[in-house]
Amino acid sequence: MQSATGADRREPAVDVETAIDEDAVAATCSHCGRPFAETAARDLHVGEVHPKACSSAERTAYEAAREAEREELFYFHLRVVVALGVLYALTVLLYMVVLGSDIL
Repeated sequence: MQSATGADRREPAVDVETAIDEDAVAATCSHCGRPFAETAARDLHVGEVHPKACSSAERTAYEAAREAEREELFYFHLRVVVALGVLYALTVLLYMVVLGSDIL
C-alpha cells in the first residue's frame, strides 16, 4: 500500500529496533525475527507484512487475529458512542435544570 509520499507503508524505511524485555516476548516472527509481546500481534504482522511467505497455518492465525481485532474495535467504538450519548444527554439535562431554576 502506497502513501501520499510514495513510500510503502508495509516495509519500514529504516530498521526499527524493538526493545522488549526477554521475559515479555511471547512470540517472534519466523520470517524477520521481530519480537512481539502477544502472539496475536505476531499473527497480524505475519499476515500483513509477509503475506506471500506465510503458510496456511499462519494465514489461518492471521485471519483469526484480524477477526478478534475487528470485534474488539467494534465494542470499543460502541462504548465510545454510548459514552458520547450519555454525556450529551447529561449536558442537555443540566442545561434544562439551570434554565428552569432561574440561576442565570
